[in-house]
Amino acid sequence: MIFRFFIFVLAMLFVSIVQVQIVDAQVLNKSTSLKPTRIVTKGVSVGGGLKIDIHAPITVKSRGFFKPGKKAPILLYVHGGGWIKGSREKIYNLDTFATKRGYMLVSVQYRPVPRTNIDGQVRDIVRSINWVRNNISRYGGDKRKIVIMGHSAGSHLVALIAAKRLGGTLAGVISNDVQAYDMVAYGGMRGSLPYVYAAAFGSNPNNWIKWSPVTYVRKGPRGGLPPHMIMYSGSNYERRKVLANGFGADLRAKGASVTLFDGRRYSHGSIARGIGKSAEVTRAVERFLRKAYR
Repeated sequence: MIFRFFIFVLAMLFVSIVQVQIVDAQVLNKSTSLKPTRIVTKGVSVGGGLKIDIHAPITVKSRGFFKPGKKAPILLYVHGGGWIKGSREKIYNLDTFATKRGYMLVSVQYRPVPRTNIDGQVRDIVRSINWVRNNISRYGGDKRKIVIMGHSAGSHLVALIAAKRLGGTLAGVISNDVQAYDMVAYGGMRGSLPYVYAAAFGSNPNNWIKWSPVTYVRKGPRGGLPPHMIMYSGSNYERRKVLANGFGADLRAKGASVTLFDGRRYSHGSIARGIGKSAEVTRAVERFLRKAYR
């Protein structure tokens, strides 16, 4: 009798365990029915106290031995903030824009002024570019297809890196809305530097020349420059237009392919937010990237 009771208890316990497993399986199925669209890895150290965030399309994920993930072209983004502030987390809609198209967004960090100067910021970004080239394949990125992109101060820094031919072979450069391509011309047009520019570039004209991308384009050899997309907004429109087109002309004189985007209908902020939101801005950037990643 006792033995039968013991068997009965074991049987009921087994049934209850099976029921729990079934319920857990149902919950798991419900939770996995929402398929992820990207793989996000934040705070990856690249050395020197610097970190990057990686936003990869789900297509990089392997689906088995015979279905390896696809290598994703890389859009390496440098944030703005007037050289004195900003965060790698301020990426607007770029994560969605990139991953929906099968690209990988890598958002990088650099030290602000006065913790360093513009030379130090360039070194920080180049460190991240080199780290990406050496390591990004582990995350599903294609190291042969790197486009560097910046907005505002980040726009100046990517233009300067490309003009100085740093960071290795690049598939392209997108410089989105800055007036610092030629600081001597900019200072002359304004009469004086605004606070943010003065804090970063100082009052010594030699530094204005040293940290102007146009300096290195003009004195560098013909050839060897990646394709550029130069975007400018309607904020201080006439001055931005002159400076952007002047820089574009200098690049072309050295054999670079240049695409200019006249964003007169956008503000300094909305031309950045528009990538992935505004059909006009999105199409222009998308067209440039498709050519760059061929």
